[in-house]
Amino acid sequence: GALSYTWELLDRLLAKLSVASSKPLDQHSAQIGAAARGGAEEMSDFRKGLLKNLTANEGCAAHPFFGRLRRDNYDEVVKALMGDPRPDPILIPAVLTDENMPDVATDYHTAASSLLRICHACSLLLQQRRLVKNAPAFVASAAQYALTVTLPMPSLDPSVCFWRKSEMRRETQTNLLFLIRRMCRIYSAATSSVQQSRGLVGIRTTAFACGACVA
Repeated sequence: GALSYTWELLDRLLAKLSVASSKPLDQHSAQIGAAARGGAEEMSDFRKGLLKNLTANEGCAAHPFFGRLRRDNYDEVVKALMGDPRPDPILIPAVLTDENMPDVATDYHTAASSLLRICHACSLLLQQRRLVKNAPAFVASAAQYALTVTLPMPSLDPSVCFWRKSEMRRETQTNLLFLIRRMCRIYSAATSSVQQSRGLVGIRTTAFACGACVA
């Protein structure tokens, strides 16, 4: 019925479109030549985009302004598209080691200061990973050291464990938990950006366990 008629109409239209073709009109297909009468005048009119008639070879389309797409100053066009060169990036040094800070924290203040310094250095290094080679590996190493060495594991003996030796204030606890959480997130991002291996999975699990134990 109506659907069959529609399909037949589309088939006929597709058949007409398949055989139709056109190409830009030039001075040859427009039958303009210097030998012809008034050929020079017609050539001048054609260059100006003026056509006195549409006589052309079969399959030609009249595009008298097609030549305007031509670019003789190609190098200048490319430079304009490229724009001005980007300035060299500024590399901010990130210090992961500090001789004035102890390797292992001995009190709440030292633990918070060490974690904050390492968090800032690791964040800065990850932001410049395109400029610093193996930046994720350095960050993973520093974060792993902070979670497993800088923060000592709690002990049941208060004489050797500063976590149990003195009471902790609420703001100190909140600050330490925030820094431990931030360090774990940095460590997770850094280890996800390096080549994976069984050893890496094992040490990553151990580092997170140390951070959870301290928290």
